[in-house]
Amino acid sequence: MPTMKKAIVFYPEELLQAMEPGPLYGRYFEESGIFNVVTSAVAASDPAVYTQIGTLFPAQGDVPQDYAKLVGLWRNGGPYFQHRGEPYETRYYSLHNDLFSRNTGILESRILLEKHAVILGCGSVGSLVALALARSGVGRFTLIDNDIFEYHNIARHQCSIRDVGAYKVHALAGRIREINPGAQIAVYADIIESLPKEAFDQVSADDTILIGCADNHLADVYANSIAALYKAPFLAIGCWHRAFAGAVFYWLPGMPCYYCALGDGGGLGALDARSDVSRRFYMDEEEAGVAALQFEPGLSVDIDFVTMVGIKLTLDLLCRDMDSYTPRLLGHLRQYTLICNTNRKELGGDMAEIFSYPLQVTTSLKTSFRSPCPPCKYE
Repeated sequence: MPTMKKAIVFYPEELLQAMEPGPLYGRYFEESGIFNVVTSAVAASDPAVYTQIGTLFPAQGDVPQDYAKLVGLWRNGGPYFQHRGEPYETRYYSLHNDLFSRNTGILESRILLEKHAVILGCGSVGSLVALALARSGVGRFTLIDNDIFEYHNIARHQCSIRDVGAYKVHALAGRIREINPGAQIAVYADIIESLPKEAFDQVSADDTILIGCADNHLADVYANSIAALYKAPFLAIGCWHRAFAGAVFYWLPGMPCYYCALGDGGGLGALDARSDVSRRFYMDEEEAGVAALQFEPGLSVDIDFVTMVGIKLTLDLLCRDMDSYTPRLLGHLRQYTLICNTNRKELGGDMAEIFSYPLQVTTSLKTSFRSPCPPCKYE
């Protein structure tokens, strides 16, 4: 049985005020018969996707008889559409009001639009964090990573084959804008130590969180030290060997920092199966090549499970001062949390035996200050 076409035009309310004739940009879906008209700003964000799908003609203008694209005419203060002689229903949408309407009552979208996520590492973990926060309504991002997106990244990353060859920060910024075209995004295709102070001038204790998404201790120590300078929250997400498990650590001023808890691999750091040496942030190309051969990334589904715990905590930290917000995990999980995908020794080695069962999330680990600790200035 043939699929019924809908004959609908989605039209942005932002264009109603102008009421100016001219080209219409967006996408046409032949199988559904739906035209999605977008604003010029959205069209400019991806001209390969958003092309001219029709024309808005003057109210008294003549429409060429052989015009095969979408035809728009102003009638009674709004656009009337037809295509190939058939009338189309107009459905208005607002990027500002409709984009996060399904979050209403759960998250304060208008407040989250002013929140700022600084993501240090835009690989499989960082890309999922960025897009989940964008869908939750976070409106400001700083993306830091000096890696290029390659074919071997596709199976675990939120970007796709069309992004191969681009810096991860640029590819990820494009994905964020596909969710929220109005998002404010700063990108730095560089190592974090090389960034000037100006790169962090927008960091604020009131509206910013720094999120470490690298695969090593040293990068997270460095990121937490920056957070301590600005008294902004910090959270680190890391996966272990083959992503059989992972860990999430968070910090607020007054708490032991990452270096206190895990920085040199001692204490709780002995539990963490990630490398102390960075593949992304601190190596030259020759060293990075060797480390890449030794590092065994896990399946996307396992990486995502660990990361989602971190994302829930991130939202809790960003919304911690909102009276109407109900925390998901903050106050229940301690600063350092282990998340297990499988406790099978064949996948995790001897470290897997610390978990009693698959999908275990620990709540009993405690962190403590060490002295001296330069990052959090504990003496």
